[in-house]
Amino acid sequence: MKREDLYHGISGICPEYLDEVDAYKPRKTTHWKRWATAAACISLCFCGAVPALAAADNGVIYEWLYAVSPSMAQKLKPVNVSCEDQGIQMEVAAADIEGANAKILVSMQDMTGERLDETTDLFDSYSIHTPYDQIGGCSLVEYDAATKTAFIMLTIEQMDQALIPGDKITFSVNEILTGKKHSDRELTEIDLGNVPLISDLMEAPDIRGGSGRDLDVFEESDPRLMRPKEASASVLEEGVTLTGYGIVDGKLHVQIRYDRILETDNHGEVYLKSPSGEVLHCQYNTAFWDKDQKDSYEEYIFSVTSEELEACEIWGEFWTCNGGTIEGNWQVTFPLTKQ
Repeated sequence: MKREDLYHGISGICPEYLDEVDAYKPRKTTHWKRWATAAACISLCFCGAVPALAAADNGVIYEWLYAVSPSMAQKLKPVNVSCEDQGIQMEVAAADIEGANAKILVSMQDMTGERLDETTDLFDSYSIHTPYDQIGGCSLVEYDAATKTAFIMLTIEQMDQALIPGDKITFSVNEILTGKKHSDRELTEIDLGNVPLISDLMEAPDIRGGSGRDLDVFEESDPRLMRPKEASASVLEEGVTLTGYGIVDGKLHVQIRYDRILETDNHGEVYLKSPSGEVLHCQYNTAFWDKDQKDSYEEYIFSVTSEELEACEIWGEFWTCNGGTIEGNWQVTFPLTKQ
């Protein structure tokens, strides 16, 4: 599967496995969901005879887990399999299973510098390989600045086939994304009291995806999307550019270009605020590639009257990471054994 196909894969996993951790530190967590072969029965290796995580030589992980979630720390059993590349050590530290759901705690530690931070993300390069299909996601749960270590929790849901003793699990990562920035600002570059009518539309844009509550009204066979106006474009954030706005077929269209999304994961949202402060999300949004399939244009479509529009403010929330990724080859394999 191509990376661009994965980029807008199924998202929005509800991390019920991490409720206690989420309560510990408010943050925005990005989840993704993919088909994978995974460690659904990983705890076969560790149940019973192996003591809790405290017995493992993982003082930082142990102290952090007990501070955040004692019950989670008691359930996770040590794995302690690691590898190192580009001066960064990856360790599969511990794992546990509850019913059809597995949890795997992974740490990434910078042994030579300070390249990791509290925004560390495995991006779309994380893979789990076993003989069977699973779905799963990953979430950064903490960054320890003193040891330059990012702790990442993988959540795996078993599909149709349980793993058995002797099956091997391979976990690999090819890219690490760090240095992400977040902004939420009013888009004063857009004059909602003087929105132009747009007739200059794209011809056969290279559609890469879309989302929204009314996405079904979008006709991919006849996309009504604005041609980017690069000459008058406004940079909103580094890597985020307003390339046009106006009325198309009676609806407000706002077009944003996100630079090098397969390297930066730059993305965002445009929304309206009513006079009472109510947030009004777009009816749907649709994205298309530039000619080199590097930058992505995303068009946000709002179905509001001109009177409603004039009374609103328009805002944008953006996540950017223009430094790119740390590339490497981190991979560990460990077998399931009998209890």
